[in-house]
Amino acid sequence: MYEVLLNPNFEEAKDFVERNLSRSLITILAECEILYEGRAFSKASSSRRLIIVKADGSVIVHEGTKREPINWQPPGSIIEVSIESGVFRIKAVRKRPKEKLEILASRVFFITSSVVEEGNFILVGSEKDEVDLVISKPELIEEGFKPLQKEYNTPYGKIDLLGKDNKGNYIVLEFKRSKATLQAVSQLYRYVMYFRERDQLVRGILVAPGISENALNLLSRLGLEYVDLRNIIDFTNCGRHIVTLPNSTRNQAQEISQRGL
Repeated sequence: MYEVLLNPNFEEAKDFVERNLSRSLITILAECEILYEGRAFSKASSSRRLIIVKADGSVIVHEGTKREPINWQPPGSIIEVSIESGVFRIKAVRKRPKEKLEILASRVFFITSSVVEEGNFILVGSEKDEVDLVISKPELIEEGFKPLQKEYNTPYGKIDLLGKDNKGNYIVLEFKRSKATLQAVSQLYRYVMYFRERDQLVRGILVAPGISENALNLLSRLGLEYVDLRNIIDFTNCGRHIVTLPNSTRNQAQEISQRGL
């Protein structure tokens, strides 16, 4: 499943990388310089860096801080390793657009190879996923709710989801992926007033996984409503909700997104 090579010489490092390149994820801690030529030009002076080489041709070089790599090459790059002029060289070449990344290591501290597999991916719910879920199951809001349009434009912004109840009243739904605050209530109220100013019968519902006490009090005073997402969507132990949608649901959501009133 994994191999570790400590303080290898360059011949050992070259053999290890070549042997595992097409089947494993490789990590290398090395003292190295980096040269890049392509859409721009860059050179990074010698420093200790972590190099990640994937079987799909991806190459990523990290330093000790920040999330983003200092250099990288995308999947599909052609990777070669060699020993030249007293350095261990890793070269990653991309043909379109033409780019070349060279890593010149003066010392290799360790190399690992690991078999890393793809697992099932579950999206930790975004507001868009929450909207799509309600579109697929309108009864989660209330019986008789009919979704009409996603991202309905108003002068005050886009309404997440507009629909009607079983009495024909408009329902404005404002979704939040975290605990709702006074700002969320004010935003919902502006959307509701947009319809009331046009003599439309309308209700406003805030949908969120929790709400502050002040926000709930203001919601009540303004005659607005609240649906707790925790009652309709499963939550993980970390307090974030998980939404999984089949393709048919996403297609339905897309149709509603494109439909006008």
